Amino acid sequence: MTRTQQIIGILILAFMATVGWAFPWNQDMVDQPTEKAHETQAPPGPGSIPVEGGETLPAPTTVVGMTEAKDAAASLDNPIAMSEQSIVLGKRLYEINCSTCHGVTGEGDGAVGLLFTVAPANLNDAYTQDQADGSIFFTLTRGRGAMPYYRDALNHEERWHVINYLRAEFGSE
Repeated sequence: MTRTQQIIGILILAFMATVGWAFPWNQDMVDQPTEKAHETQAPPGPGSIPVEGGETLPAPTTVVGMTEAKDAAASLDNPIAMSEQSIVLGKRLYEINCSTCHGVTGEGDGAVGLLFTVAPANLNDAYTQDQADGSIFFTLTRGRGAMPYYRDALNHEERWHVINYLRAEFGSE
């Protein structure tokens, strides 16, 4: 490549750079239509979780607060009557949500429960069975220790069906 060709190449590149700056490419991002998240509200999809009007139980943040709130929840009455239909539905919900930790027999020997350092509660024990329905409802709703909360996985009525199943299946011993 000769010196003349090099100079011509440099001049062409300089010309192209000048022409490139003449186009408003630097304004493309500024001029495009935008939709800001706060400008419109998307309609909730099917099965979405409401952000208003949810749980009314308090959400304590300390161990003492959890204990006091669970004791206060003992006064809640189970609005779902113990029936065969409720027990069958509760069993299905238990198998889906609870048996992985508590096991099929409720002894805390589920596949996931065996991985914990502290075993899940044995649902056959007097400790569990002597609790009021409202206290168990509170534990299902807010969780306890290693147990996560199920207020998003099970709706209000479904949690009561699970409690009816717990009473029918594990309360007889």
